[in-house]
Amino acid sequence: MAKSQFAYGVSLAAIAVTMWGASAQAQNVAAAPANAGFQRGGGGHHHHNGGGGGGGSSQSGAVDPGVRGGAPGAGQPLPGISSDQMNFFTVAEGTFNDADTPATGLGPGFNLDSCGGCHAFPAAGGSSPPTNNPQIAVATAMGATNVVPSFVTANGPIREARFVVNPDGTPDGGVHDLFSIAGRSDAQGCDLAQPDFAGQLANNNVIFRIPPPTYGDGLIESLSDASLQADFAAQAQQKASLGISGAFNTSGNTGNITRFGWKAQNISLLMFAGEAYNAEQGVTNELFPNERNNPDASCQLNALPEDATPLTDTAPSASQAADFNSDIVQFAMFMRLLAAPTPAVPLNIPSGGTASASASTTAASASTSTTAASTTAASTASTAPASTTVAVASVLPTAAATTSTAAAAASSTALSATSVNAGLQAFINVGCAACHTVSHTTGNSALGTGATNVTVNSFSDYATHNMGSGLADRVTQGNANGFMFRSAPLWGVGQRAFFLHDGRTSDLQQAIAQHASSGSEANQVVSQFQMLSTTDQQNILNFLRAL
Repeated sequence: MAKSQFAYGVSLAAIAVTMWGASAQAQNVAAAPANAGFQRGGGGHHHHNGGGGGGGSSQSGAVDPGVRGGAPGAGQPLPGISSDQMNFFTVAEGTFNDADTPATGLGPGFNLDSCGGCHAFPAAGGSSPPTNNPQIAVATAMGATNVVPSFVTANGPIREARFVVNPDGTPDGGVHDLFSIAGRSDAQGCDLAQPDFAGQLANNNVIFRIPPPTYGDGLIESLSDASLQADFAAQAQQKASLGISGAFNTSGNTGNITRFGWKAQNISLLMFAGEAYNAEQGVTNELFPNERNNPDASCQLNALPEDATPLTDTAPSASQAADFNSDIVQFAMFMRLLAAPTPAVPLNIPSGGTASASASTTAASASTSTTAASTTAASTASTAPASTTVAVASVLPTAAATTSTAAAAASSTALSATSVNAGLQAFINVGCAACHTVSHTTGNSALGTGATNVTVNSFSDYATHNMGSGLADRVTQGNANGFMFRSAPLWGVGQRAFFLHDGRTSDLQQAIAQHASSGSEANQVVSQFQMLSTTDQQNILNFLRAL
């Protein structure tokens, strides 16, 4: 996505006065009462941790437009790749979607039988499909005797389960596979039992993760540590004024920034692929060569590692390079060569990717400036054609929306360029972009021109942040403790069916509200979002669903 200069419809000084003057009014949001319960996409369960985040929006008229239809806008290869890369991408995509069996390494414990099954929507490489969760069918495939856990539902998200502590009280945090190959006709003799999920749920000892999308991840791998650190430092003043700190997760061996996974725990796509192949499908590989779950001999069906570098080409394909690489290398290359998701409408990204107004916390005329900003933005946005840049949206409301305005905003959820780009600017102005950094630039990438010196509008700083008691999962990975998560990249969110690390909601309004709870770095930003007019909130939701 090319950057283009944003045409501001109000003065930058007015934006700064409005945004930062509001900070005094928008202090930490109190946590919701314990046992508040959350909406889960398709599931309807209460969250296992009980405690909640912030409540719903103070403006009731804005609505999440929902998963946008039309073409996927994702799943295509990077532009400008060579014919050899294209051949590798095509072969690797097939491997990514192939279903494993016990003979090819599945199990003895597993969550699903293919990478493509988890990363399915809206195209290969994505996240959970919105309906027909494949974990339901795979639980009893080939005669397997598994019981589907209560937290896995037909139209809910694909989930993995982690236990917080071991029976002796020491930290666990690892993946406990949902299913066993026991009972399958192609795994006769294996008797590995499923974990006692009902008992662990009763002990409040289970947390969930859903599959993150992988589109554009080759571009993220092409960002240098130095560039990520510089982009993070460039927002230091804004972060500090909003109560945001954050830190990069790093490799214990090299000190390099790790950036993949919900807690940014993996340093590369190869590590991400190798770990997932072992933890999610039970397939041993050259990065993780041993079986999990300490199975007895009856469940160890193959020589180890089950996925290894082939030394002969037993099934020639269009890519000899793919033929002579292991599955995990193919998975990693497929993800590396995936292009970034395409927004539903062109985005008018501000120069530099952030609001260029200087942060000012001494705004004597905040109320007056807010009124002026809101009036100017409303009049300009109503007349600007979709093909032009649009005026900046108001940052905070001057008063509650009238009935007619609220009704119009609630019913008008079309992803027009005017609304989307007004929402982008409001997203920046209220401080969302302090963590969900709009733009980065790649360096010189071995992937070629499609990944070299490219502007990456992924909406993440790739740092981890304290998200408070409401989202805490009590699991530590690397430098990220039980309260911390990576700022999730937002590109492609318009076609996501489930949100947050555990898939607890399908509603963007709820996902935003859940960012606020006791101790969360997002409290002030969420408070400012909730103070927006209905129109501005709707614009932000429309912007997110256009990504």
